[in-house]
Amino acid sequence: MLRAAHVADVFRLQEIERAAAELFRGSELIDIDAMSVVAMGDHVHSIEQDLSIVAEVEGRVAGFVMGEMHFDDAYLHELDVDPAFGRRGVGAALVERFREAAKAKGARAVYLSTFRTPPWNAPFYRKLGFVDVAREDYLPWMSDIAREQAKILDIETRVFMRVGV
Repeated sequence: MLRAAHVADVFRLQEIERAAAELFRGSELIDIDAMSVVAMGDHVHSIEQDLSIVAEVEGRVAGFVMGEMHFDDAYLHELDVDPAFGRRGVGAALVERFREAAKAKGARAVYLSTFRTPPWNAPFYRKLGFVDVAREDYLPWMSDIAREQAKILDIETRVFMRVGV
């Protein structure tokens, strides 16, 4: 079951984000022990914009997607599924619902930034119709996000992607 996220869900969403990040342990992509989760204020902002959705499986919040509007486009900021509920289509369902929510808000497209190689990152989104955005085609707000990411990540491991709504 998919539903709008509530502020009361945020601690569970942060717990899911930490659990999903464990998939990166041992890789060079993220320092799991030093990473921070999406801040409470960012979750609240996404909830207020009606761009935060949770999936419930067996009565438990199993995953979430959240984002925000950037002018006429939506940015999918975070998608995480509790590994205990992985490979059941939860992530794909959340992305599709996010696209619908973005369209309802008047977005022309949904953008995201993700890692290029892990199968649950860029390859997953390509299966859902997302295409890579060349660096020279970044919108100004995308360049701002890339600069922020470069402070904590190797930006060469990242890719922006886009799909129409």
